[in-house]
Amino acid sequence: MASTYHTLIIGAGINGLSTGYHLSRQNARGIGLIEQFALGHDRGSSHGHSRITRSAYVNAHYVRLMQIAHGESWPQLERDAGRQLIYPTPGCFFGPPDGKYESYAQAVEEVGVDVERLTPKEGRKRFPHFRFENAAGVLYDRTAGFVAAAQTVQSLIRLVRNRGVEIRENATVLRVDLTRDPIRVETSVGDLETERLIVAAGPWASRLLPVLKSRVAVARQTVGYFQLAGAREQGAFPVWGYLLGKGDMGYYGLPQFGRDGIKIAKHIVSGVDDDPDDVPVQMPSAAIDDLRAFIEEQFVPPVERFIDWETCLYTNTPTEDFILDIHPDHPNVVIGAGFSGHGFKFGPLTGRVLSELSLNGKTSIPEFEAAREMFKATSQRG
Repeated sequence: MASTYHTLIIGAGINGLSTGYHLSRQNARGIGLIEQFALGHDRGSSHGHSRITRSAYVNAHYVRLMQIAHGESWPQLERDAGRQLIYPTPGCFFGPPDGKYESYAQAVEEVGVDVERLTPKEGRKRFPHFRFENAAGVLYDRTAGFVAAAQTVQSLIRLVRNRGVEIRENATVLRVDLTRDPIRVETSVGDLETERLIVAAGPWASRLLPVLKSRVAVARQTVGYFQLAGAREQGAFPVWGYLLGKGDMGYYGLPQFGRDGIKIAKHIVSGVDDDPDDVPVQMPSAAIDDLRAFIEEQFVPPVERFIDWETCLYTNTPTEDFILDIHPDHPNVVIGAGFSGHGFKFGPLTGRVLSELSLNGKTSIPEFEAAREMFKATSQRG
């Protein structure tokens, strides 16, 4: 006999866990959560010690949604978790004149958030770790910080378990049959049935839902950890992003937290479609050399030593907009996908969106409803 649920969530990364958390907060019953690896694994997009959070964004819709995430969603999760998850840290976002700096500046000014434009000279006084050569300007984001990512994931696991969500880990989904009522989900540990399905399977989502095959591509990112002279102490270094013309950010980084070294990565969103099951075992030397070259070009402190590397998977849409939508052919299926490397900071909010779409077909968030066309599964703005 197949196990039966009212709502089944596929994927226990930040979005799947946050969705289970919000369903349980709304007293939903019969919730299941299935994960193909062990909980908290490092194979997808939600692992690691830290992530950036910020108000500075490329358009006003995301800026407005981040105000809800900062003002409501994260504080609520911190209260329920009983621990601090967001660490306020100055944000520094800059780039060349032909990049996205001006779009970012206009978006935050339109919404009216606490982000200040600085000249490169002013920027060097405020953020002396950076050279800001050939920068169009510097955005000083006073709302920025970093998320304690691993602690967030562990807190969500504990919360959903304590609230009665049934979690099945190390259970691979082999097939989803949306033609059956209830929906049949075939897994490596047996068949499951569910009245409603929420797919938040990250890089594996398009394997489960053919509607996503033309909408998302997977890119494996290389993350480097470097020791810079004078940048050891937490708080001595900002969260930052280098805004190129293509992609949400060209490069980004965070201060030391949870492990030695500042964190730095290149934001790759196009031109590749990697196999999420192809896990590298050798250090990608060319990618590490590229990160080192960027540090030498843009930073004042020299590299004392390279410490370590890891990888993270981006599931990218062509526009880098998220997919938060009801399946176009199956109203009892909701999709959370294509977070394009910038979704973790929205996790508690996007979990609320996915839960409300599943329960009600719409959300109670006017800012999301106003921008809903951006987040469609089948067509997005160009």
